[in-house]
Amino acid sequence: MATTRAESRGRAPLQQPPAPDEAHGAWRSLLLARLEVLVILAALISVPLTIVEVNGQNGLSFQVADWAIWAVFATEYGLALALAESRRRYVATAWLSLLVVVVSFPLLPALFAVVRLARLIRLLRLVRLAAFGARLMPALKSTLGRRGLVYVLALFLLLIVMAGAVMSLVEPQTVKGNMWDGMWWAVVTATTVGYGDIAPTSPPGRLVAVALMLFGIGLTATLAASVSAYFVKADQGGANLKEVVARLERVESLLVDLRAQGQSGDLAVDDLALIAGR
Repeated sequence: MATTRAESRGRAPLQQPPAPDEAHGAWRSLLLARLEVLVILAALISVPLTIVEVNGQNGLSFQVADWAIWAVFATEYGLALALAESRRRYVATAWLSLLVVVVSFPLLPALFAVVRLARLIRLLRLVRLAAFGARLMPALKSTLGRRGLVYVLALFLLLIVMAGAVMSLVEPQTVKGNMWDGMWWAVVTATTVGYGDIAPTSPPGRLVAVALMLFGIGLTATLAASVSAYFVKADQGGANLKEVVARLERVESLLVDLRAQGQSGDLAVDDLALIAGR
């Protein structure tokens, strides 16, 4: 073959430039990956912001933060929709992103107040917080999914933060309206320690506790298993990596010797494997 002859003469084979569709797909993936980082930051910032807004604080700085967070989610959804190969399919599959854009619109609470639905504002805040948490999961998976231990740890921290925030909203008298006390209760509950210093009494609070028990115990066990697997893999990976590197060096030296001797043609894969295993 022409490529084999070029390699045997010491020439590097010509590399074909990427196709326009492949370049567009790579550029789209890179852009959306950068936006996922902003989505994670915006969703995390929205947690304490929602708490202080429910507690009655509503200054200019909070309004600016609300608009900035909404702009991040709206921009991410708009760009992903514009760059999607099939916009109809994207709208059908990315309904959660659209829901986050709708429920996080800063003027929505004021609209509820105008139509005399002010009592639903607290429920709207709770729905928005749950939507942010659900939107965070795919963002974390796309950003940290390849790093198993970091991804599981991030999910555990997200569960603790969201459970503490929700508890401070549905049962503020139990955690004294403090998100930090709610997070302390979430850690104690998820790890099955159960000190009992904070215990929910209302039906919504107990529902949150049941959900935290079910998801928290499984995620805690997964986190412990991931930590163990990480250290076991680290212990075993060093020796295996050194062995692979040594075999590759032997194969490379053999190819250099053959090329120096002027031999051409393909070397059988079985012969290379046999020599590399010596």
